[in-house]
Amino acid sequence: MRRFALVALLASACASTPPQRDYTQAIDASRKQMEVLVAKEKIPTATIAVTAGDHIVWHDTFGGATIHTRFRGGSLTKLVTAAALMRLVDQHRVSLDDPVSKFLPDFLHGEITLRQLAGHLSGIRHYTNDEFLNKTRYTSATDSLRKFANAPLLSKPGEKYFYSSYGYDVLGAVIERATGKHFTEAVSALVFRPLQMNETTFADDANSATLFDLGKNGPEPSPETDLSDRLPAGAIVTTARDFARFLIAMSGGNFLTNSSRATMFATQSTSDEKPTNVGIAWRIAIDDAQRTFLHHGGAVTGGRGVALVYPKERVSVIILTNLGFARFNERDAGEIARRFLP
Repeated sequence: MRRFALVALLASACASTPPQRDYTQAIDASRKQMEVLVAKEKIPTATIAVTAGDHIVWHDTFGGATIHTRFRGGSLTKLVTAAALMRLVDQHRVSLDDPVSKFLPDFLHGEITLRQLAGHLSGIRHYTNDEFLNKTRYTSATDSLRKFANAPLLSKPGEKYFYSSYGYDVLGAVIERATGKHFTEAVSALVFRPLQMNETTFADDANSATLFDLGKNGPEPSPETDLSDRLPAGAIVTTARDFARFLIAMSGGNFLTNSSRATMFATQSTSDEKPTNVGIAWRIAIDDAQRTFLHHGGAVTGGRGVALVYPKERVSVIILTNLGFARFNERDAGEIARRFLP
């Protein structure tokens, strides 16, 4: 009864008029799927939320989490950074085709555009395995650029797709310069506060889930790491309820203009016109019924998450766990999402 009461409460909290469809069968099947996943992958703690239209229609927890438990989202942070960027575009404070040099005149590769950074077409490298467990404290997104700013590009800007968290650090530094605020405060003003993501932050606290990583024999306590080197790329700490609010805003409403939303969800292409199936952060895919969906994962020490959105149908799923590198992906989230499609 607790879970069904929670569903009703959350739905009513998101909008005054609750959805008319009965989701009982979809919820029951999805809960069983999550229980199997949590047991099979030995995930200590997990949470999920599903949205339809402007409503959270299901929210559940597994392994002792509460609705207030915060989880590390890893690269789901990139979706938030991309949304902050598009808010600045809507406010005419930046253009996606602005070069980095407009905001960071001393950056070595200033010819790279914001669009290329957001779509992983900049040529900037990703962090190496040795750099993943960072021990250095950086004071801002701009400060973190010293970790890689002098490295050569992997390709000319626009030429090839290379997934790059460091590219998102550059975007974070641009956001700092465009707003005159520290990245975390800029994102709070542009994204968190407008969407009432009141439990989302960039630091673990007493409400955070205990951190584990997937080891050879199952979950092991996560090693110490400092995420200040990836604030715009992989440092978000959030709840399923908060991130569900974010996903609702991605597919509708006035948080973004229709033009910016369309740009976010349109694939970019390399300079030789090869589609990357990546827009502004979001990965773009087609299901077996030829419906477009968007997705992104996040993996970090102590956390693994997946977000998926059907933008036309306005259905989305967020799964968060406290097991770094837990083995699940957009296929699991997609199977759940399709049960809730109209």
